[in-house]
Order: sequence, then C-alpha cells, then structure tokens
Amino acid sequence: MKFKGMSRAHLFLIELIIVVLFFSFVGAVTIQVFAKAFRLADDTVALNGAVLAVQTAAETDKTARLADILPTIRTTGYTEDWEAVDPSGAMYTVTTEVTFQQRQVGTMVVYNYTAMADEKIIYRLTAKKYYAEQIGIDASSGEVD
Repeated sequence: MKFKGMSRAHLFLIELIIVVLFFSFVGAVTIQVFAKAFRLADDTVALNGAVLAVQTAAETDKTARLADILPTIRTTGYTEDWEAVDPSGAMYTVTTEVTFQQRQVGTMVVYNYTAMADEKIIYRLTAKKYYAEQIGIDASSGEVD
C-alpha cells in the first residue's frame, strides 16, 4: 500500500528549511543591531571628547584680559584619544572664531567653537563674555584699533 501525499521525511525537511531560514533572518538582524551599537558607541566617544575639548577651550578663553584678545580664527587638532596635536595630522579639530560686539558701556567678546571630524560637525558652542571697558574697532574691517 502506497502512501499518497507527502511523506514524513519531506515534511521534516520543509520544517528544517523553515527553521534555518528563520534563524538566518534573526542572525542577520542581530548582526545589524550590534553594528549599529558599535557605531553609536564610537559617535558617543567622539561627542564626549568634543564637548570636553570645547568646554576646556571656552573656560580658558574666558579667563583672558580684553587687551590680550584678538579677533581671530584658530584651529586646534586632536588625536583619537583627544590629546592636542598639530592640526595638519589631527583626527579631530576644534575651530575657535573670536569676534567683538560693541555695547553702549562695554564690549562683548563672542567665541564660536566648532568641533569637527572629517568635515562633519560633532559639536558647536557659542560663549560670550562681557567686558565693562570699550575698545576701538574699525567698523569697515572689524579689526581692533
């Protein structure tokens, strides 16, 4: 007597194929989750380093006397571990732009900080410090007299 329809071996193979496909799909999703977590961890390390470097620069700049400040743009380079190096070979850079704003009874110094990695902005901060003394600023060029 012959059995009509699928045999038990065929059913087992189909079930085995479905289970293998299911675990392959779950494994692919799990690998993507771990890859995304790794990228997020790297981005978080870069952001934390950038915040610390910019805050340190801002606190240092705000201690300067008004007479010692020039309206400039300067760049500081950092290694992968956020140690200061020459900007030409740096992995991260922090650019500081210093501008002056005249007020009625004083001068506001504005510091704009931008931390970057590979032309991608990681962190920005604007810090201001008010000085009760006036300085002469050439209106046409923005230079200090």
